[in-house]
Amino acid sequence: MDACVESVTGAGLDEGIARFLGVKDAGEKGIRMADVRAKAASELSQYGILLMDALNKLDIRIPPAVQLHSPDEGHVVALGDHPAVQQITDLVNNDLLLLKRFKEVEVLHVLLRRAELRLAGQPMTCQHFHLGVTSLGCIAFFTEA
Repeated sequence: MDACVESVTGAGLDEGIARFLGVKDAGEKGIRMADVRAKAASELSQYGILLMDALNKLDIRIPPAVQLHSPDEGHVVALGDHPAVQQITDLVNNDLLLLKRFKEVEVLHVLLRRAELRLAGQPMTCQHFHLGVTSLGCIAFFTEA
């Protein structure tokens, strides 16, 4: 599909989500997927900078890479072979800004994933959001259970 013509109509996204995305006037045409993608990419990049700054202050270096995952509605778990995986878990969960921003990034990417799957005629079943923290920055991806 052409990104220029993809949009998510009001049935899928309400005015609150439009405000969250920073879209001033979604109108009858809905919110363009390109706007959602741009916002998700921007927030992911900003989160990576914020997280790396916090990790550097604790003298925690990446690599090895770490995955951040939210298995329930309240906390984030760091996964991987990094020797400071528990310290990273504690950092994200105890820093309200890091936790809040992680959840915002997660919501944006889940919203984007749902919209993309709906446009492709596929259900959003058993999809789990992960945020990969690498030496080159953060990446967002989904796994299926």
